[in-house]
Amino acid sequence: MPRSPLIDPSEASDEPLSSESFHELPPELDDEEFDAVDVPTGDEPLRSARVPRRKLLLAGAVVAVLTLLAGGLLGYRTHHRRAVLQDGLARADTLLRLDTAAGYRGAATLLEPLAQLDPLDAGGARAFALAMLATDYRDASAGRTAELLLVEPMRADEVPPRASLAAAALALGRREAGDAMTAAVRAGALPEARVISGRIALLAGNIAAAVEPVQSAAEAGAPAALALRGDILRRTRRDLGAARASYGAALSASPMHPRAAFGLAKLALAGHATDGEAATALRRVLEDRERTPGPERGRAALHLAALRLRAGDRAGADAALEAAALDASSRSWAERAAAVEAAQRGPYRAVEGAPAGIRSASDDDPPVLPAVAPAPPPPPPAVGPARPAPKPSAKAPAAKAKTATAKRPAVKPAAKAKAAAAKKKSGAAPAKRAKSAAPVKRPTSRTASTRR
Repeated sequence: MPRSPLIDPSEASDEPLSSESFHELPPELDDEEFDAVDVPTGDEPLRSARVPRRKLLLAGAVVAVLTLLAGGLLGYRTHHRRAVLQDGLARADTLLRLDTAAGYRGAATLLEPLAQLDPLDAGGARAFALAMLATDYRDASAGRTAELLLVEPMRADEVPPRASLAAAALALGRREAGDAMTAAVRAGALPEARVISGRIALLAGNIAAAVEPVQSAAEAGAPAALALRGDILRRTRRDLGAARASYGAALSASPMHPRAAFGLAKLALAGHATDGEAATALRRVLEDRERTPGPERGRAALHLAALRLRAGDRAGADAALEAAALDASSRSWAERAAAVEAAQRGPYRAVEGAPAGIRSASDDDPPVLPAVAPAPPPPPPAVGPARPAPKPSAKAPAAKAKTATAKRPAVKPAAKAKAAAAKKKSGAAPAKRAKSAAPVKRPTSRTASTRR
């Protein structure tokens, strides 16, 4: 573009410059070609450009729309994430409430992807499920996973309650009563925390200290608390009817609950519950081969066999122990222990010496009886054919006298010899004197008159 000619200063106008003329473009620059944007290249000189207002407004509108879309997507994602976490935690709470091996395992599986989204709340809840599997059902790998999940929640400024529950459960499994109680207190007023506090008191042998927290959790309807309250009432013998009702309520909420099934069987063996209701609960646990671990099924078979022996059904007792698929040592001990339980009367007392394959944290009565099966009762005497009754006869009195004579005690030989010696010593004189001293018979008056 040609350059504009230089203005001679001598030819400059003497008119003063106004503000309007100062901001106006020269006529030669007032052209529409300068409204277009020219992108400079390497071969062209740089030129000033101005973007049209219309394009600026359009670009701003596009940016605003994109921002709104991005914000909407982010908000939806956050809302969806929160909804998924809330729904998952609610479903996990339902499974955890069952207080069974299947419930804890299902909750741990459900919470596995959620723990990656929320390592604090969801991660703490999954750690609690795995910790209970390790404590009550001796799953060592679950315990190790729970400890790893607790690393981040325990470092948080505010530890989630479920994470504290998991720490309490792991300490209870290690029988560290002090650490377990501290963690349970930090968990707050959750029913599971009160149940763990009650179990710690029972572990320490202080049943009185377990009453208040367990009663509070039982009022909330937690099956674990209801079963534990039944155990407390049964062991203290305060109210066996209330213990039976508590076990029944726990089984209604969680039909596969092992502690409630075992407790009902112990009441039946003591004569405070029917064999039918106890056998029904035990069979449910025994027949759940896929979800219930072996030790719990073995304990159910033990108590069921004892009930069958008490009823005189030895074949039923053998079938119950066979269904548990116990190893040789556990089967031998279970047979002896079932016989001991069936033979004892009064309050239930546990049998000592259970092998590892048949021990259960849900059956924790202190063992006091030796595993020695009682001797079987002697067989009844053989009953022969009935003899016909003797016919009455005239000789019966003589036979009776003969029998009486035969029943007289025989004279001892020493006394007999002594009597013979005394007789020999006295001689025959007294006998003669006795004979001569006998009175002479006088004839009657009729005889005397005849002689005359």
